[in-house]
Formats: sequence, C-alpha cells, structure tokens
Amino acid sequence: MLPLRLVTTVLFLVIGYSGATIYPRPSERDNDSDYWLKLGREEIEEALQRPKLTNVAKNVILFLGDGMGITVNTAGRIYKGQKQGQSGEEGYLVWDRFPNLGLLKTYNLDKQVSDSGATATAFLTGVKANYYTIGVNGHVKYEDCAASLKEENRVESIIEWAQEAEKDTGFVTTTKVTHATPAGSYAKTASRKWECDRKMVKYGPDAMKCKDIARQLVEDEPGKNIKVIMGGGRQEMGAPKRDNGDPSCRRIDGMNLVKDWIDHKTENDESYAYVTNTQELLAIDTSDTEYILGLFDDTHMPYETDRDTSSEGCPHIKEMVEVAIKRLSNSENGFFLLVEGGKIDKGLHLNSPKRAVEELVAFEEAVQQALKMVNMEETLVIVTADHSHVMSMNGYPPRGNDILGIVTESDDISDGLPYTTLTFANGHGFNYSWNGIEVVRPNLTGVDTTHKDYVSLAGMPTYYDSETHGGEDVAAFAIGPMAHLFHRVHEQSYVAHVMAYASCIGPYKDCPRQIENRPSAVYEIVKNQNKKHSKMGSSSSPAVWPSSIIVLLLTILSLRRARA
Repeated sequence: MLPLRLVTTVLFLVIGYSGATIYPRPSERDNDSDYWLKLGREEIEEALQRPKLTNVAKNVILFLGDGMGITVNTAGRIYKGQKQGQSGEEGYLVWDRFPNLGLLKTYNLDKQVSDSGATATAFLTGVKANYYTIGVNGHVKYEDCAASLKEENRVESIIEWAQEAEKDTGFVTTTKVTHATPAGSYAKTASRKWECDRKMVKYGPDAMKCKDIARQLVEDEPGKNIKVIMGGGRQEMGAPKRDNGDPSCRRIDGMNLVKDWIDHKTENDESYAYVTNTQELLAIDTSDTEYILGLFDDTHMPYETDRDTSSEGCPHIKEMVEVAIKRLSNSENGFFLLVEGGKIDKGLHLNSPKRAVEELVAFEEAVQQALKMVNMEETLVIVTADHSHVMSMNGYPPRGNDILGIVTESDDISDGLPYTTLTFANGHGFNYSWNGIEVVRPNLTGVDTTHKDYVSLAGMPTYYDSETHGGEDVAAFAIGPMAHLFHRVHEQSYVAHVMAYASCIGPYKDCPRQIENRPSAVYEIVKNQNKKHSKMGSSSSPAVWPSSIIVLLLTILSLRRARA
C-alpha cells in the first residue's frame, strides 16, 4: 500500500498541476563543457575591455528601483525571460551588463533597516540621515520640525548642485511627486509624511511652522526651478480630479499648487506644459517648452498590471523618460535626471510578486529607452535601489519553473504541500492555523499564484500593505564617465559623491578633468545585449512543455521512489 503522503502528491500532480508551466531552456547546448568555456572566454574579453572613462559627465541619470533588492532583481530577470517563452535564468536585465557595480549599505543613522526618505537623503545629498526624515542631517530626529528649520541641519542635494552649475534638472516617478524618493531631491523635512498640510495639523502649531513637501516643490528652491516633474500626486498639490479617491492628503488650506506653479511660470514669461494623461504628454513640443509638470493620478500612479493604456490613461514610465530626456537634452550645460520605479516597492508591500516584477520589467524598458537617447561617453547612468524587501527565492524548483508558480516536490518540505518559489518573511499574507495537532498552512493546489492579485504566504503577520523592507546591501550598477568609482561595498551616501565628482559640481566643482571621447566596445555590448542574450542558441521560439507530460513524468517518478 502506498504511503499517504505519496497518494497526496500524486493526486496533487493529477488534479492541481494541470495548468502548470515549465519554461524550456533556449538551448540544450549548455549541457556541454564547450558552451561554458566559450561563455567564460567571452566574459574575460569583455572584462579586459572594461572602460575607465575619466571624462567629465555632462549628464547624469540616476535610475532608482524602489525596493529593488538582489532577490527582486533576480526574480525580475527570470520573469522577463519567461515572458519571452524561455526559462529565464540564463538572461540578463540591461543593467546586469553594465561594466561597473558595487554594493551599498542601506542602514539609517538610527535604524538597521531603512525607509525610503532617509535613503533618498543619503544617495541624493551624500549625507546619511535618520529614519523618515528627508534633506536634513542626523541632528534632526523624526517629527522634530524646529531642528529641521536650522540651516546648519539642512543639506543640499544633487539637484541643487546641478542647478548651481546651470544644468537643467528633472525627475520622473511612478509614485506621487511628493513621495519619499523624489522629495529627497528638493525637500527638507522632519517627516516624509508631511506631503500636505493635512498631514501636519495633528502634530500641533509647532509642526505647522514647517512647510509641507508639496509647497516646497512649488515655492522653494530648488523645487520651483526643476524643469521636468512627472508622476502622481494631484491630491497633495491641491488639484485632484476625483471626489472618490483616498482623502488622506487632501489639502485643508485651499491652495491649488498647480495653479500657483502655472501662475509663477506665466509671470516670469516662461513656457510650460501641464499635462494629466498620455495624449497630452506625447503632444508636448519639447523643443519649445521650458517647464513640464505631469501629474497623471490623484495619488500614486497605477500599477502596470492595472494601467489604462489608452491615450486618456496614464503613460508608461518609458514614455515619461523619453519626453523628459528630449526636454532636458536641450540644455547646453547638460542635465541631471532622477527616474524612480516606485511601484516595485508598493507591489512588494502588498505581498504581490506579480505586480512587483511587472513594475521591474517596465522600469527596465525605461532604462533601455534612455540608453538609446544619450551619448554614453558623456552621460553617467546609475541603476540602483534604496533598500531591499523581505521576499525570498527559496526551495529547489526545477530549471524553468514559473518564477511566480509553485514547487510540487521537495524532500525538505515536511508537510508535503506545494509552495511558491517567492515567499515573504512578513506581510498580510500570513495565513497559518492550528488544527489541534500541528500548524497548518494553505494548500495551493488549484490556486493561480501567477495572478496579479495573488497574495504570497508570509512568515509573520503585518497590517495590510505593510510588508517591511529588508536591511541587506543593494547593488549599484553603473556605466559612463567615472562609473569605475563603484568597485566595492560603499556607504549609500557615496552615490551622491560619485555623481557630483563625475560631473564636477557641488563639492567637486573645482574639477581638473576635461571631456574626452574614448569609445569602448563595452558600450555597444550593453546597448545590444538584449539582441545577443534573448536568443541563447535557438532561432525559433521554443514551445512550452505540455503540463500533461510533466504530470505523467512526475507521477511515474513518485511511484518508482515508493516501490524502491
């Protein structure tokens, strides 16, 4: 008689695995030693050509994948390949092929695990800060308005340094334009929550002596001088379009900061465009428009899985980046651009891997678009993250197993139930119970774990949408002038110093280097890497292995093991 656990496994394979997908390897040649030896030689050749450009960077683009830790990067890489019908592990994200990288320590001054406000302060100003503060040094504690108003506690950002050097500046985000990462480029505040005045009232009259983040963007330097501003956040700016949206940060002072922004540009005879959808964005004449304000949602922009892709909907992050670079490239002195893929983080907080990796793939499309539009001999491009998350990639799934799917067999899993490759250490996906004998988790048989609304299992409960950040190091990938300065484990604040030194601005404005064009084959390798690596040895599109065959093979294997 077969053991109960084996019977359960066989029933699961026959009933629950009928919709399973195993993505094939692009080529079976990786079974051969010659393949790996050849691949190794190619990478050695690339490494020997690794550029060490000492040019002055005319332009700097910082791509910030919010929450895009190493695990998320790996999962996104595999997901991208599987969307192309391949197993995914063998592929690359475009920044994986950058010639230089380092690791960044993400802790805050007062926290082992960071938030996005203090991390933004670090990588945009070169100074580490306390949890939930923005644009101020360690003498300012969370919610200490008085300390944040002291000039000696306020720090300058890369956007301020760039503007002082008469460069044009801009930022693009899929979150609100007042959210932590973009705010780090222009705001000084004791609380990243103070995006509008409503968020400050409950802290009393002392807090109201400070200015909310939205007002700082429109009224103060450097915010009011930023040439390109794109993201969500009409509510914080006092110009919401919907009455049924989240009212958490509706202004109570009656200010319409969008109108104030427009009035200021009009009074100074400056050309501008205020846009709220894709059609309006793409219609901008970037050669004849000095300032662009794009607010595409009342709060955060929608997930890529939910975005209205019509002309009346929200633009893709790639489209925002394309328009931003077209506009900023008009500057004779160059530009600084911050691009945040902010909804990667939001998807992870939801315990929703599908939403997160879809955001990462969209973010990569924006990076690819930028690389096509700039001269990389004079443009430093950095791709990094502010922090990680507590998502893990675990178990022993077979090669090509759907990265969002389930693992059906593992000798290490004591309850014999299937599990997802991607799980979380904490989150509202916590779902365990006690049956009087043992702790029981959900049986994923028949559950579509690849759906955008699937909530992954978590090891520790949190409130809804409150999965936490992770505290491990994140990677910084770099290409362009002075990219070789990323070479080991660095403090996160080092990023701002590299950007300033590379472009000879801010604390490094007395810079002796000159612009020199020294082309390198590595740059073309990076630009063309998708062509090279998306077809790993096969000219035809591989077919997905039928799930019925997988069921049959695994069932036979299980029966043989039982008889043995």
